[in-house]
Amino acid sequence: MKKLYTLSFILLASVFAGNAQNLVTNPTFATGLTGWTAGPTGTYALPTSVTTDGSDDTNSVQYVATATTGFYQEIAITGGRQLVISFWYKSSGDGTDSRIWSNYKDATDAIVYQDAVVTNDPLRTNNVYLPNAATWTKQTITVTSPANATKLVLAFRAYNGGTVSFDQMSVVQTVLSVKQNTIAGLNVYPNPVTDGNLYITSNSSNAKTVVVYDILGKQVLESKTSNSAVNVSTLKGGAYIVRITEDGKTDTKKVIIQ
Repeated sequence: MKKLYTLSFILLASVFAGNAQNLVTNPTFATGLTGWTAGPTGTYALPTSVTTDGSDDTNSVQYVATATTGFYQEIAITGGRQLVISFWYKSSGDGTDSRIWSNYKDATDAIVYQDAVVTNDPLRTNNVYLPNAATWTKQTITVTSPANATKLVLAFRAYNGGTVSFDQMSVVQTVLSVKQNTIAGLNVYPNPVTDGNLYITSNSSNAKTVVVYDILGKQVLESKTSNSAVNVSTLKGGAYIVRITEDGKTDTKKVIIQ
């Protein structure tokens, strides 16, 4: 049994480390605008393909906007995973000329968010105007998708009067790597769990958000606690990663449930 759990943790480590696969189709616009769609409204238009100026080669796309416009790509994801979204851009105008404008969808194509409160949702709080940039500039956003999300709608907008270029779009899906000793005095016990209760304590009595991932890296439980037990009795026996967030700090632990 010990060998089996050791093998499980090796697999978990590989899943949580993630791979560097970019989920975006045609991310550097090497084949023009293949994989990209104008929208989401019917009046929006695709940007123009550029073959003489790119952030990494000679390919990119550009808007010289005379009205609000935009383009997007729907990307299949696994809910509850960490997403690292990055892109390169150039923008000139009055400072309100371009932005990322993305959301998640569930299996029914309904829009879903990590937090119903707009100002608390990490993806929506990053939907802000991009600062003017005369040279190619990289923007990176790290978020965790909702557990019921099946798609990321990676969308960008340009606004009247702005000249905006985009290149090197990237979405990498991972789960947080296993970190130790981020939260002062963190203690997760017992390990293995035998009675369905996992106790999580630290030097602080502040609320902790607890997210549990299975061996495939899928979120299987989310709870809140303040130095008390989390009920894990609904989970099958096996190896799990437990992610704890307290006061903006995150720690992850390996746990066996029997």
